[in-house]
Amino acid sequence: MKTLRRISQAVFFVLFLGLFLWTAYPLKKFIAVDLFFRLDPLIAVTAGIAARKIITKLIFAFLLLALTVIFGRFFCGWICPLGFIIDLVNKIFPVKKSGKKYISLKSIKYVLLFTVLVAALFSVQIAGFFDPFSILFKSTTIIIYPVFVYAVEGIFNALVHIPFLENPVYAVWDSLTGTVLPAAQRYFTGSLLISIIFIVILSMALFQRRFWCRNICPLGALYGLFSRFSLYKRKVSDKCISCGICSTQCRIGAISDDYISTDTAECILCMDCTDNCPTNAVTFGFSVSDKNSKPEVDLNRRRILFAGVAGIAAASVVSRAVSKPSVKGTVIRPPGSVEESSFLDLCIRCGECVRICSTSGGGLQHSLLESGLQGLWSPVLVPEMGYCEYNCNLCGKVCPTGAITALSLEQRQKVKMGTAHFDKTRCIPWYYGEDCMVCEEHCPLPDKAIKFRTSEVTTINGDKAVVNLPYVVEENCIGCGICVNRCPVDGKKGIFLTNAEEQRF
Repeated sequence: MKTLRRISQAVFFVLFLGLFLWTAYPLKKFIAVDLFFRLDPLIAVTAGIAARKIITKLIFAFLLLALTVIFGRFFCGWICPLGFIIDLVNKIFPVKKSGKKYISLKSIKYVLLFTVLVAALFSVQIAGFFDPFSILFKSTTIIIYPVFVYAVEGIFNALVHIPFLENPVYAVWDSLTGTVLPAAQRYFTGSLLISIIFIVILSMALFQRRFWCRNICPLGALYGLFSRFSLYKRKVSDKCISCGICSTQCRIGAISDDYISTDTAECILCMDCTDNCPTNAVTFGFSVSDKNSKPEVDLNRRRILFAGVAGIAAASVVSRAVSKPSVKGTVIRPPGSVEESSFLDLCIRCGECVRICSTSGGGLQHSLLESGLQGLWSPVLVPEMGYCEYNCNLCGKVCPTGAITALSLEQRQKVKMGTAHFDKTRCIPWYYGEDCMVCEEHCPLPDKAIKFRTSEVTTINGDKAVVNLPYVVEENCIGCGICVNRCPVDGKKGIFLTNAEEQRF
């Protein structure tokens, strides 16, 4: 069983990486690339509560909760890709046994879970900041994948200088480009903060095995609540000699000091105890008896009340500090985004749209404080870094919660994300009195949104010049941002976007 668990972890981790690579333009249709988010009950519950509706794409997430009642917290030990990475960290850097007994911090994740749920009641969506899939997917997009690409391309660049390897290396390189390797390396805003959080999560495992899973992960807490009633449990026979090996080597701290009782809310069915037991006294099987079950987290009314009050207090503070701001201005949401208030309720900051956009126009980025604190890590178009590809409608297709509506290509091409405006103090024709047609040339619309009229201007030097002055036909412009991205002016561009908040779905 332990071997099967390791195989299962590896298979699901490879599946996660495969889905990450498939989240690309063009989109493969034989499997949903947002599969892990669709099966995430924390996302399903919080997004549904915040949006006040059942999100049909996430309905199968409740099947995992039902299976948890039968098999226990198997997801954390057999499926979770972040748990797999943390286990690898512990394998490479084993925790030194100091002989000291750790203070139990397991209740933190339950308080955090209640905080997330109560915040959702106040329409404050913070689950995406703590959900392991959201954290891992963003980290893979921003840290793991770019580092991998730099490493592989560095190796290829070194090998092509070896004469007899040049042609085969280029052949392999070309075959990987567009699948394993991107056509062009992308850069992302907010990378530092997301990188720090991911590194801290992994670093915690250096002090205590699966520290994140034991003490912080709210998804683990949700599974723990349901696994308290699981039928598949750890059993200890009379062969037990109380050697303590199972308890001291339990990666999640689920075995009590008597070496017999097991905290079913914490046990992730890693099977280490069966493998380590010198007398083969430990087995797993189905049982309705609670003889060997002893949940250490007492979820009586007092603790539930405490967690609920903490959640309400935290949600109240959050909702006051991050009241939904108006995004009139330069905050451009993806095409098909729902109305801003609903968008912030539904968006789980998973990064699926940012990832798939990085393989086409590359315009979507994780926001910082452009739309207020509550909009942190939500997707925004940053035209200076990329643009919204006119012939791409994939961001809505990979959004697991419906924050971005899935549009047909014809619908997407008519959606007005924003409007372009010229900065006459930066635009070359307006300021320098020289002709420039770059913005008009790149406008993808059949009826161009940028046109010209011949006029006389006074240049920066005070001279008069007759030039073709560009102007925006606002009813045509959809705010894709390619004009801003392609503007040849260094630094601040000669054209900018404002959003179209009133034209949301």
